[in-house]
Amino acid sequence: MDKAVDKVFIEGLEIHALIGIYDWERRIRQPLVFDLEMAFDNRRPANSDAIADTLDYKAISKRLIAFVSTSSYGLVETLAERCAQVVLQEFEVAHLRLKLSKPGAVRGARAVGVVIERSRADMPRPAAAGAPVAAGAQPAAAALPGAAAAASKAPARRRPAAKFRNASSRAYLSLGSNIKPEQNLRAAVAALRERFGEVLLSPVYRTAAVGFEGPEFLNAVAVIDSDIHPFALNDWLHALEVAQGRDRRDASYSNRPLDIDIIYFGDLVLDGPGDFQLPRPELRHAFVLKPLADVAPDFVDPIRGATLAQLWAAHPQRDTPPPQVELEL
Repeated sequence: MDKAVDKVFIEGLEIHALIGIYDWERRIRQPLVFDLEMAFDNRRPANSDAIADTLDYKAISKRLIAFVSTSSYGLVETLAERCAQVVLQEFEVAHLRLKLSKPGAVRGARAVGVVIERSRADMPRPAAAGAPVAAGAQPAAAALPGAAAAASKAPARRRPAAKFRNASSRAYLSLGSNIKPEQNLRAAVAALRERFGEVLLSPVYRTAAVGFEGPEFLNAVAVIDSDIHPFALNDWLHALEVAQGRDRRDASYSNRPLDIDIIYFGDLVLDGPGDFQLPRPELRHAFVLKPLADVAPDFVDPIRGATLAQLWAAHPQRDTPPPQVELEL
């Protein structure tokens, strides 16, 4: 972009949308972050001091939110291109630089994505009803497909967005602690409720430490409806563990103020980076399988093809389960 050209920018615009090529990505909305720099002659509004002469960044933001939140592209490249077309064809923007970031898509990276620069001259011509809109002419409303007026069509744009906002996947989490376990388990459940809403909880069980000498663990299962993808959820849970005092640099079997694992994420079967695996192999432990069978006896394991009740019935410890603890989380 020519350095001599004025720019209007929008930074860090976060919009949730269906995006991605994997099956699980087609079932859950993920956060996307947009940064835009748009060429615009700011001398005109500077001289007039009139809002009507400005490039309406609020209208552009609202238009992108309406467009992106109801989209379902496979690639960020495609979505970035379509967003550039929307801005260049519907607003008084001759050139733009657009950065589309997908946070949490790659483990260890804050975000991945694309950066594109496009000019209106490079764009395909809009449909007859979609001619470019002047800066002060309420383009966000006029650009809605088939819109005769903003007031009559705005609800039609909001309805699909509301449907996508409800898209989520049920995640089954195993919780454990042997350092101040009552306090740490309660804090973990409170954090889950604050972030994800309603939490379904199993009874709490007392279990001997596995693989090392240490105090007994308290274990339970929490079921949430996750509106973020499994890698992002895993990172969020790791941050929660750290907040409760866990040192994640220590990968050995040892005492834990808090240990949380995703056992199931819907019926997703997935091998990710590091030791990330769905379903988790910890299902072999009675302190994981028994509370799972308590809260979701009819859930079918996507690999074994059996319900959790059936798996527990076949477990070697079915007749001697871990002792249950009276603890309200």
